[in-house]
Amino acid sequence: MGFHIHRPEELGENGRNASRDLDQPRMLSVWKGKVRDKKDFKQARPGDHLMIPFECDSCVFIKLKGRLPYLDSPSDNLLSSCIRRMILDAFWSRETSTVRSNTRRANKLIETSSIFQIPGPFFYHGDLPLHDHCGYRIAVSILLLSRNPGKHDKTYTQFDTLRTYRATYGNFIRSSPQTNSVAMSLGDQNGNHQRLTNDESGSLFFKRFMVGLRNRMGQIHKPNLALSIDLLTHLIEKIQSKLESNVELEEEHLISSVLLYVVVSYTVSLRGPEGFLLDLKGLFRHWNRTEEYVTIALLGRLKGEQHDLQHLIPCSNRTLSGFDIRSIVENHLNLKEEVQLLDGPAISNHEGILLSTKYVDDTINELLIDIFYSQQSLFPPSINSPEKIQSSYQCFRSFRRTSATRANEMGISTTDVNTINRWQDEEHSKGRKQSSSMHQHYTQFDLLIKPFLRYTSQM
Repeated sequence: MGFHIHRPEELGENGRNASRDLDQPRMLSVWKGKVRDKKDFKQARPGDHLMIPFECDSCVFIKLKGRLPYLDSPSDNLLSSCIRRMILDAFWSRETSTVRSNTRRANKLIETSSIFQIPGPFFYHGDLPLHDHCGYRIAVSILLLSRNPGKHDKTYTQFDTLRTYRATYGNFIRSSPQTNSVAMSLGDQNGNHQRLTNDESGSLFFKRFMVGLRNRMGQIHKPNLALSIDLLTHLIEKIQSKLESNVELEEEHLISSVLLYVVVSYTVSLRGPEGFLLDLKGLFRHWNRTEEYVTIALLGRLKGEQHDLQHLIPCSNRTLSGFDIRSIVENHLNLKEEVQLLDGPAISNHEGILLSTKYVDDTINELLIDIFYSQQSLFPPSINSPEKIQSSYQCFRSFRRTSATRANEMGISTTDVNTINRWQDEEHSKGRKQSSSMHQHYTQFDLLIKPFLRYTSQM
């Protein structure tokens, strides 16, 4: 026996609204410039079933457990709450105005059909499958996981974290027998193919559920902040002051590595992982190449390269902000040479072991907090506590963002900015032919010096 279709109004406030227990504490009051009603996301609307595949709570419960829920079972009550919340989230992937307009047009079509005394065009062909064909199991699990403490809020997990569970299930499907036992694909006349898989989470209902979940929860975006030039100057002075104090050899290597990381990542516009690619062997080999600029050598070779010149970045000896790049690099190389470290990562301890991102972040945050207590005016108004510093300034993006902000402030041309960052595009292409303008395609970048010096000198 198949499952029948219910009207969504049965999920209104007059019915059993078990989904209240799963409502996120941070309901959106404003969304897409509109003020939200308190009832939004809490009840279904007439016409929702005309836009979203819909089964009632009981039908979904029977598909998942093979029976109706026991009223005295906490587990069954929790599952029923998740099912209700899941269905409402799928409904609320569409705006009320859209649902209302679609319902009005559907009624007009029915009225028109009645003039001809023929049945309206809206009827269902057959029953729905008896198994979970819409990814209900994954959806209810995601809803329950949303109640766990998150990174940015201790009362719930953020949507960007929750959506990764959909990818986890997709990876399982692609490795399972039901996908690989029969090879099915969709091809076009150009020979491009897309594989077809039996993935419940690829259903229209599951897609709408994820959209509604995102609409209800919102997305917290906390990007790493850029440092002002005054704040960056104080940070570098703090690091240099610490380096010049009477410290042990082990700590001297650590502090010098942090200083080199901060200065180079900012000056040549490197993201967090890229700053750790600084190569001692390359720095030593190209140190005496010229006195006009410093050659920043990045570890490794790009796939498909004939040489390593695309990893060599010319850098001005001194920046407009007063950072002496040549002196900082030279002091670091002398320090490494004293302990016979001539190869390996430059951002390392006295044994040549690469520093961790956490160590660099902790060191920078500690110094920034010291500056905060003495000169809070150097920070933007939004940074009003040490906790905000730890979440806002990290090596992953802060120095790249600082460099980009400075480039915009100084009016550096887009061409020079793209030239500085071109090697990163090559790295991200992972060996594939990189798409670029004809002008850039025929440019031999290892012969370009002036764009790098124009950019880095303004930092």
